[in-house]
Amino acid sequence: LSMSSSVQAILVPAFFSNVRPHLCFESIGLFYTWGHSSPLPQHHLAIASMTERPCWSRVFIAFFRSMMPIIQFLKTYVVPNNPKRWWYYFEAIDSTPNDPAPRGRLCLLGDSDVHYWGAHLPTPEAVVVGVVGAEMPDIAGYAARFVEKYEPKAVILTGGANDFMESRAPADILEHMKAAVAAIPRTTRIIYFGTKPELVSARFWAGYKEYDQLVRDFVETTPNVVYVNNEDDMQADSLYRWDGLHFNEHGYELWNCKVKALLRPGLPLSEARRVGMDMSKVCPTAAAAVELGPRAGLLH
Repeated sequence: LSMSSSVQAILVPAFFSNVRPHLCFESIGLFYTWGHSSPLPQHHLAIASMTERPCWSRVFIAFFRSMMPIIQFLKTYVVPNNPKRWWYYFEAIDSTPNDPAPRGRLCLLGDSDVHYWGAHLPTPEAVVVGVVGAEMPDIAGYAARFVEKYEPKAVILTGGANDFMESRAPADILEHMKAAVAAIPRTTRIIYFGTKPELVSARFWAGYKEYDQLVRDFVETTPNVVYVNNEDDMQADSLYRWDGLHFNEHGYELWNCKVKALLRPGLPLSEARRVGMDMSKVCPTAAAAVELGPRAGLLH
């Protein structure tokens, strides 16, 4: 395929059909495979450090970051979000006829961070309910059905970062996050993972910080929610895939450590909240990531 025909094949249907228009932006990552019949080689999915990140990965990250203003404009004014449509995307998960959804387990609810977590779960019985591109209104809109369908024993909740692509204010994102939490019984422990400083999202880091602070303030007034800080120990380039946006197995290994530490039987809520703000004492990889300091080169 030529580059022009590849662009038409990948982007045009996503923009002008009813097939998840927001996901067309993630299709930009396929530029590397234009003219190739096979997917990205497996060894490209986990990059050890910035010095080992291949040139094409650096180029993609720089390209994606340069496109952020355009993508944000399109998502804000051209293809605005429709939570009702996303409800069906969530509902399609575990909806195989004659195969009821698993109930009473640890459930992960959220966006692409949850979706890609499926290959590296914290426990074998954990249930993944994540949709790539989902925003907080979409997650909140499905939360009540999520509880009805899965009756979760505990909930890992992610989301909020995608909302910045739609120019949603941190305070507005928080209101939707509150709605998602309100739909879950107060007897169910919720572990909310704060935003992570992805390599491609520097444009939104200030907004991430503002939103995370609002979430921390809200969590202090709720009886069942623990906030997990990801700002300090999730900066290492070695935690991110080739796209600079999603975790590789090392990133999910660290998140799994956090989950297991915060869901220890008998752990009081107050102690869980204290640990959630600084995981370096319970997760050695978190301490090592913090010691690496701010990422350099590509991002500065």
